[in-house]
Amino acid sequence: MQLVPPQILKNIIDNNISNGIYSGIWKLSFCYLLAVLIAGIADLLKELMMAIIGQDMLASIRYNMAKKLQNLPISYFSNNSVGETMSYFTSDVDSVGTLFTSGLIGMISDTLKAIGIIISIYILSPKLALYSLIIIPIIYFITKFFKKATFKAQMETRQAVSHINGFIQEVFNGIRTLKIFKKEKSFLNKFQEPLSENINAVHKTSLYDSLFPCMMQVFRAIVITVLVAIASPSSFGITVGAIAAVIDLISRMLAPIEAIAMEFQTIQQAASGMRRIKTFEEEKEEIRNIIKDQTLSENPSIEFENSSFSYDDGKEIIKNISFNVKPGSKVAIIGRTGAGKSTILNLAAGLYKPNTGSIKIGGLDPFFMEANLRRKYIGIVPQISSCYDGTIREAITLYDDSIISKDIEKAAKIVGLHDDIIKLKDGYDTLIGEGECSFSNGEYQLLSLASALVLNPPILLLDEVTSGLDRITEERIFNAIKNISKNRTILTISHRISGFIDSDEIIIIENGEIVEVGSPKTLINKDGWYSKYYKVDELGWKI
Repeated sequence: MQLVPPQILKNIIDNNISNGIYSGIWKLSFCYLLAVLIAGIADLLKELMMAIIGQDMLASIRYNMAKKLQNLPISYFSNNSVGETMSYFTSDVDSVGTLFTSGLIGMISDTLKAIGIIISIYILSPKLALYSLIIIPIIYFITKFFKKATFKAQMETRQAVSHINGFIQEVFNGIRTLKIFKKEKSFLNKFQEPLSENINAVHKTSLYDSLFPCMMQVFRAIVITVLVAIASPSSFGITVGAIAAVIDLISRMLAPIEAIAMEFQTIQQAASGMRRIKTFEEEKEEIRNIIKDQTLSENPSIEFENSSFSYDDGKEIIKNISFNVKPGSKVAIIGRTGAGKSTILNLAAGLYKPNTGSIKIGGLDPFFMEANLRRKYIGIVPQISSCYDGTIREAITLYDDSIISKDIEKAAKIVGLHDDIIKLKDGYDTLIGEGECSFSNGEYQLLSLASALVLNPPILLLDEVTSGLDRITEERIFNAIKNISKNRTILTISHRISGFIDSDEIIIIENGEIVEVGSPKTLINKDGWYSKYYKVDELGWKI
């Protein structure tokens, strides 16, 4: 349809204006306008269709990537940064989306436009068609040069913005230190460097963005001037109307040629994004042969038998350990930082599978337990509680709608949070998280404990639950644990004696090996690891 208006223009000039015949000119003008309108509507439908198809594809890609993310082992999240994974889902997928919204399909469309225009010019004048072919490489290389230079400047701008964001985050995180030591001016002077870098990059981008359309307008004017000068009826044997039509067609040809040059780079960027997405898709998934319809024994125990484990680096963290936490008993694992305590708890929670040996929770392998069953029977309180944006109710239930309000309130009462929660304006529906109601570290830890207890699990795994807390808050958490410890099997870990409640048995671990086992009364009288830990802890030293 974009090729029709120049043909109508030719007829208006040759058949009407040149011969002084003005009857029917309004009809032809209306046809010209109608052709332009239909071409515009067709372009609108094309862009709309490409946008819908492109967004559907992006949604499908992201959904499949999310499914992939769920199947990755916990080691992936330990070895890869959040920002790197986020970039897969955002910028890399977006670059693939442009391949279908303005890249591949756009290039096909613009190429067909350019070919159609050349054919139309050839029909009017084969000689002018040959001359017009010279324009194509000139436009292409001019556009490619500016596009490449602009892209480079834009990348510099993005990098400068990231430096600014990083700097501001650093200032926010360390604002107390800056205020205490009066270093505001020093950091303000330091801020000039990324700020100047950003200004220079933006100026460069603006220069190219401003210069390119001006150059193309000048080039278009030069082409039309040369065409009018050489395309005389005597030398080319064409009418004035044909010359006007050719000028119109050449003006229309510049836009698709410019677009093709830009779309080449879009396709290259998309190819880069596709390679990165492929790298993500090739990540090795975690294979868990989940056993359906399992049931735990009524009085579950925790058994480690000749269990060894190493992370991806191959260094053995746990070395052939064996112990048994009897039903209803409380066992504490003590050891220095890096001794392997948290790894033991992660293995008991089913996050990892041991390289050798076996682990049983109530007679079942926790690694192959169904997630719902695992949460029902095993309550886990991590060292650092995770706060998800949402309400207090959702933080306790972890978005499990089957948990009733009565159980939520019961769990909050056990840990001593209920009275504090009901004092809030919206009670259990109060929003917590970024920019919302803020809890203290101790309250978040109690909230995490309530989440572990809400389904009344018979087993509790506690990972340094009082780490970094003051004595009052620590005592509050200990009281909460004592309230719920009756008839529960509890495995707790700590790097200090005061970090665990009265336990039936103590396991001392060093360099991934069990070096001492026994009741606190038995071990305190021995000149062994436990007695030394106890003396050091009594002196208030941190191990």
